Amino acid sequence: MEFKFESVSKSFGITEVLDNISGTVKDGVTGILGTNGSGKTTFVKILAGLLKAEKGIFNLNGSDVDLESQAWRNKIGYLPQSPGLYNRMTVYEFLDYMLLLSRWGNRRERKDRINEIVGELNLVQYLDNPIGHLSGGTKQRAAIAQAIIHNPEIIFLDEPTNNLDAEERERFNNYLLKISEAKIILYIGHIVNELVSICSNVLLIGDKQIRFYDAPCKMIEASMPFVKEIVVTKDEFENNFAGSKAVLSSALKDDSIVVHYDCRIVEIPSGMPVTPTLEESYKAFNNSNCLKS
Repeated sequence: MEFKFESVSKSFGITEVLDNISGTVKDGVTGILGTNGSGKTTFVKILAGLLKAEKGIFNLNGSDVDLESQAWRNKIGYLPQSPGLYNRMTVYEFLDYMLLLSRWGNRRERKDRINEIVGELNLVQYLDNPIGHLSGGTKQRAAIAQAIIHNPEIIFLDEPTNNLDAEERERFNNYLLKISEAKIILYIGHIVNELVSICSNVLLIGDKQIRFYDAPCKMIEASMPFVKEIVVTKDEFENNFAGSKAVLSSALKDDSIVVHYDCRIVEIPSGMPVTPTLEESYKAFNNSNCLKS
């Protein structure tokens, strides 16, 4: 599959959030990155048909798409950042209702699909529990289940691993990898380094534009000339680096601190080139925006 968006703009009052952005997304998981307020959630809400753009053209596999149409809604699944759930329903009742809304009329098929998804998301033991009685992480898995229960072709996920522990994040991400070859999945994530293992591409939104769109390794490669490492004492770190945007990461090693920093902001003769992580690359790209302004 191939989904194209062209010349998409969105403002709230006098505040412009997205300015004429264009791109193409294909099968697989695309991670959407950006600082708070950069427009990530706005962009996904537009694609999910929940917000109307001032302008924009949308195309799926060569055919124009009306994002507010029932035909489009039948193709997509959406997990908002703060999902609303029916707390008095059991997990089974909730998912069965979601399938009924998606016109799954056959009771046997609904039951089979529910059993499949709750098995994938480790929800089997909670099927008969009211949602309001569940822990935060279990509620989040129920919310994830509603976004994918009807087997949509295109899935929009806004911070899907909120409240999930490490084991459940890994389980969920492995499931996404399993289904991603046949689906378009847009994934707003806050654990940046986690995206390396699951995303075929990352899309960085900043300054109302798409500032990068390519494979995670390409983002790392693009930022390598700007990232260096230095080992300093704790006092040197406090005096020279604490609070600086130049610092991409720091880690304690024995009695010293290993600092990875953006050498465009501060240059240190003894600094050595180093291969950055995706999160360090992401921070370096955000610094690029600051340096331009």
